[in-house]
Amino acid sequence: MKNNFLNFIVLDDDQAPVLNEQGLPQLLPRPDTKTTQDIERLIALNKPVEVINKFAELVCLGKQWDWAQSYQNYLVEKYEVEQYNANLPEPIENDEGELVEPTKMEMPAEPGDLQEVSVSDLLAPYQSKINKAIGIGFKGINVSLTEANQNGLSALKSALDLAIDFGVKDQFFPINLNADTPKGTQIVKLLDEDEFKQFGFNFILARKSLFESKAES
Repeated sequence: MKNNFLNFIVLDDDQAPVLNEQGLPQLLPRPDTKTTQDIERLIALNKPVEVINKFAELVCLGKQWDWAQSYQNYLVEKYEVEQYNANLPEPIENDEGELVEPTKMEMPAEPGDLQEVSVSDLLAPYQSKINKAIGIGFKGINVSLTEANQNGLSALKSALDLAIDFGVKDQFFPINLNADTPKGTQIVKLLDEDEFKQFGFNFILARKSLFESKAES
């Protein structure tokens, strides 16, 4: 029995496995776990990174329990094969008068060692999407690098151009941008044209860098 398997089975007061009537260990109740599909759903919903990381921990835990279940299944199948092979019928005589030995069942393959997966390894394929959700920091708010935010900035730029054309730029600011963030929609207050341009420039550079990194990967 693999040492890692002891972490998943019922033990007595002496830390020895509690066996069932077939002499096999019993699995502990499986805790709540998550799947990679849950991670993908959270990312698509632009959920906070803290929530994604927590779910990732539960996905890693789930993979450990999947291994434990596969090892338990192996022990059950091994027991059944051993019982079958130990109780084979007597050889029988075929039509040619030859004794034919009954065929033994092959022993199942033992699962490999438990391969623990870290949260960072698990989230590596999704890191670009997570970085997109985290976005850039501005006045204590993380503004996601979404197309909706880009369109919002473009709309503000067009409105600012109109305000300049009509000579009412001073009435334009401060302006509020309803921005996608990892915590949902939040208001980003832009006080003047310089702040607006700096924020927009930082946003565009970060979004450009994000898509360039995706292209390289």
